[in-house]
Amino acid sequence: MLAPAPTLVDLARDPERTADVPLSAVPSLMAQAAALQAALAARLAGISITPNEPVGAHAPDVERLLTPPEAAALLGVTVTWLYRHAGRLPFARRLSRKALRFSEAGLRRWLATRKP
Repeated sequence: MLAPAPTLVDLARDPERTADVPLSAVPSLMAQAAALQAALAARLAGISITPNEPVGAHAPDVERLLTPPEAAALLGVTVTWLYRHAGRLPFARRLSRKALRFSEAGLRRWLATRKP
């Protein structure tokens, strides 16, 4: 009678047992290992993952990019001032030659470092 194929737990305890894994069981074990790696990476990133949950359901806060009028309102300046100083503002993001946006998180951090 053949011994049962090693499980992922068996292989984690003794990696040399990979030689005992039938070739037909390798894809399944690799998929299990990949799922475990993804779950551990998500844990490291502080994301909770549950089975059958859509990917990205618990994605960290996505960076919100503000339009020039929105950013100007938060800063209390004019849109023209923003365009003139965009090259020196660390939270300015040039999306294309004509499109300028501002990182909301970066803008708020920058404001927090300014003296009143």
